[in-house]
Amino acid sequence: MAGNLVKRQHFVPRTYLKHFARQDGQDYLICALPNSSTDKDKIFEVNIKNIGLEKDFYTLPGETDDQKMAIENFYAEEFEQHYSTIYDILVNPVKTEVTPEERKLIISTVITMYYRTTKWVNASKSLMSRVFYQMFQLCEQTGKDYFVFEGEKISIAGKTLEQFTKEFNEERQPHMILTQLEVAFKLINIRVQVDAITVVRLGEDDLEFVISDNPVIASNPTATRFAPFDPNNLLYLPLDPKHMLILIPEKSEGLENRIFRRTSTGFMAAMEKLTSNYQQMENSEKFMMGTRDELESYLDTKDITEKPTAEMSEEDRAALQKFIGKFGI
Repeated sequence: MAGNLVKRQHFVPRTYLKHFARQDGQDYLICALPNSSTDKDKIFEVNIKNIGLEKDFYTLPGETDDQKMAIENFYAEEFEQHYSTIYDILVNPVKTEVTPEERKLIISTVITMYYRTTKWVNASKSLMSRVFYQMFQLCEQTGKDYFVFEGEKISIAGKTLEQFTKEFNEERQPHMILTQLEVAFKLINIRVQVDAITVVRLGEDDLEFVISDNPVIASNPTATRFAPFDPNNLLYLPLDPKHMLILIPEKSEGLENRIFRRTSTGFMAAMEKLTSNYQQMENSEKFMMGTRDELESYLDTKDITEKPTAEMSEEDRAALQKFIGKFGI
């Protein structure tokens, strides 16, 4: 049925976004800031229905709507409909144990959210754009209207670089989406065996986490070179303005189903908030999102907290010290 064909597909689930939004009747409104902007006037409020989405992002080739919507429906049925349940578990301060099924659902949700955004597809498209630029240059120099890519002869006759690249990327996008899902499944199987689940709560009233359109952060402070798909990465996902979920690949024997909790206060809370919000900006594709107050706070401290100490002026140093001083340091 045509009614089952969804064109506007969310790669950041609305069931996730609503915990950073304010409810207005049946709607949820979130504030957003273009990631390249430093102007508070650029902050705008938007319905979560209209952000974190892309037209036909998950649509597959097929004859029926069910075939075309297979991945969109998979995410909705396997993860999104359960998100409110795992959210309630994770932010409940007295909940210290989960079932093996709940544990797997928590880990699977984070990993699929890591892989389902536009970041990986756009990175692949950007790489191919650079490859095809070089190929078109070579064809022009040699007078040929084709080149060989991965053993296949590819004609560019009558096509511009932009036209060819667009058609190529559109044709292979379903394959990229399926590859991302396959990689996610492999990583889920590994991390379910080893991950410890930790939830950090910001204990200061005036500190909040923000998010982006690519909200899962991967980090590995012990690696000499960061690899995005390394199963030893720590995975961070803000759950709401006050709670952060961290998956740590160091499961303690006998404590597999434990939720480790801590409340962060004072200087540590300020540093965790600043670090997380900076990582969200670095990880974003287009937008940072959260409350207006916290996005404005991010902009207020952006210059002094993201600038290397060696490049700071005396005025910057004084401003940073004043900020840190708020937390008794």
